[in-house]
Amino acid sequence: MKILVTGASGFLGGHLVETLANKGYKIIAMVRETSNIELIKDLVFEFRYADLSEPETIVEAVKGVDVIIHLAAYYTFHGSSKLYEKINVEGTRYLAEAALKNKIQHFIYCSTTEVIGPVKNPPGDENTEPNPTYEYGRSKLKAEKIIKEYGLKGVNYTIIRPSGIYGPRNVNDVSYWTITSFAKNSIGTRFIIGSGENLVQFVHVKDVVEGFTLALEKRDISSRQTYIISEDKAYTYKQVYEILADLTGRKPPSKHIPKTLAKILIAPIQGVNRILGKENFLYHISTVDSVCSDRAYSIEKAKRELGYTPRYDLRTGLKETIEWYTKNGYI
Repeated sequence: MKILVTGASGFLGGHLVETLANKGYKIIAMVRETSNIELIKDLVFEFRYADLSEPETIVEAVKGVDVIIHLAAYYTFHGSSKLYEKINVEGTRYLAEAALKNKIQHFIYCSTTEVIGPVKNPPGDENTEPNPTYEYGRSKLKAEKIIKEYGLKGVNYTIIRPSGIYGPRNVNDVSYWTITSFAKNSIGTRFIIGSGENLVQFVHVKDVVEGFTLALEKRDISSRQTYIISEDKAYTYKQVYEILADLTGRKPPSKHIPKTLAKILIAPIQGVNRILGKENFLYHISTVDSVCSDRAYSIEKAKRELGYTPRYDLRTGLKETIEWYTKNGYI
């Protein structure tokens, strides 16, 4: 079976390609000309160079493949409105159209629990009314709707919604900034914003790969379905800090800052970072609202229908990730 993986050279893509290649699938990696393919070059059956913003390149990329796993996206929480629309929304439309024309057997889409956003009465599930608070999540929700539209036209699809992904090789992402900043005892990690009792849920990259693999191998069950893929437990921010403190050898934060004061303190840092062209999720006013809301989700549907069982609890996964960051000079 030939599987086209978009975003194959990315963090999740690299881990997924490794697993699928080891299972004997022929991987067609859709990457851009500027992509770093070093980690997957010996695992891929064929590279096809295409760009989600250029529909003519996508048409060629999907020819002769059986399944599409669409991971590629404009992934940032504080980005360009035009790029969210151009890449995440219209790019997905181009790919779905190409899948329809080429009679692709199955289209597996990587969405995110950010299409649900904060949950008033946790845990949320696949039927929870979407309430995305970031434009990234809104763009992914639009893409989900496009895929379902093409489902009515005959495209078999599965939508996977991972929660916050972490693990070895993840850099310049929310979990990366959180873990490395905490390990370095950065000022932004010395305080707890709000009560610290709000819930957050993460998932190790290998468990996400397992979710995609199950959706692929159980296509008769997963067809036209949406699944949340995560650890089966949410944590309070206090618990996350305590685990990180234990693993990095520092004391967990104990002083609390009210939301309003936190926003006042973060605003100038956010402004300076914008001027310098630096990005760090921790230093945004919107992050204050995020850590004072609940992002907890049920994975019961994936467990029941796909047989999904996450292997990593947060402590085990963070220990492995911190060791990788340390070994590679990020901490």
